[in-house]
Amino acid sequence: MYTTLEATRSAHGPDERLTGHVYDISEGGARVELDEPLPPGEPLQIRFTLPGETADIKAHADVVWVHSEEDDPGPRRMALRFTDFVTSADHQRLLRYLGSHVRRAAA
Repeated sequence: MYTTLEATRSAHGPDERLTGHVYDISEGGARVELDEPLPPGEPLQIRFTLPGETADIKAHADVVWVHSEEDDPGPRRMALRFTDFVTSADHQRLLRYLGSHVRRAAA
């Protein structure tokens, strides 16, 4: 999966919006690419649309790790851990999407 991501950070002043891509996702978190690295522990609000879906999923997440600059000279890859979903419907849409794709892959 590879889809557009919008991340909002507000830990250091006014909200700053960053755009990037989600390229791996699970129930617990996602691997993402952003143009600039964010420090581990940084809280974010994220929004993305799963491929083939129309409604955004909105969640809160923390940065868990960031690839080193030597390994990532372009957009920086990092891992996010979901801490909460904005609504329970967001979480349920993610679970349905993941469940339907696991069954397809196993068939």
